Amino acid sequence: MTQVKLTTQTCDILRNYSLINSSILIRKGSIIKTISVGENIVSEYKCEEVWPQTFGIYDLPQFLMAVSLFQDPILEFNNNSYLTIRGNGGNTCKYFFSSPDITLKAAPERDVQFPGADIEFNVATNTLTKIQRAANNLNTPDLSFISDPNGHILLRTCDKEDETCNVYEENLKGNCVDSLDLSMKIENLRLYDVMTSSSASSSTSYTAKVSSKLITQWEHSVLDLKYYIALEP
Repeated sequence: MTQVKLTTQTCDILRNYSLINSSILIRKGSIIKTISVGENIVSEYKCEEVWPQTFGIYDLPQFLMAVSLFQDPILEFNNNSYLTIRGNGGNTCKYFFSSPDITLKAAPERDVQFPGADIEFNVATNTLTKIQRAANNLNTPDLSFISDPNGHILLRTCDKEDETCNVYEENLKGNCVDSLDLSMKIENLRLYDVMTSSSASSSTSYTAKVSSKLITQWEHSVLDLKYYIALEP
């Protein structure tokens, strides 16, 4: 039997991943990956835990609720059908795996090959939170990345289909190769540490890379955590 002590940090990342895909396939090792059903969001996280085997969870929110019943949960692996969650009070939960065939698409096996950045900048997580709140309040579905060769970058929430829409803008400095105007759907910006309240941390940030080949990369400043999010054509 192999035991894994499940950290609060990994639980938080899995909770974030449940917003991207409600199922997950955790592979043997220390890398956890997820991909959205529409395959336009991919993320990977190097965790503290070392998973002794590959296993699938069909309902990730339900699994996390089961874990929340325990203080300092330990996961015990001793077969290919289920794991046992054990707490320090003697309570246990037998949680069955899903078929790998069901959850196989919930975790990409190959790494994303990012083509290179045409726009690059650092942005605090609380700034991203303000952008999300503005988009929700103004009912604007798009986030545009507007750059010039002098390194001025504008993050704008808008509706690309409505020239008279209300907009919210954040001005940043970074690196740009040209004057560009690229956009993504704000609903796809499902990053960890970016919350829909004013309590988001100003001490963490993301290094964002935007490619004219219609993909973005977001790398967390503290954790070994990356997201790849598609841009709109």
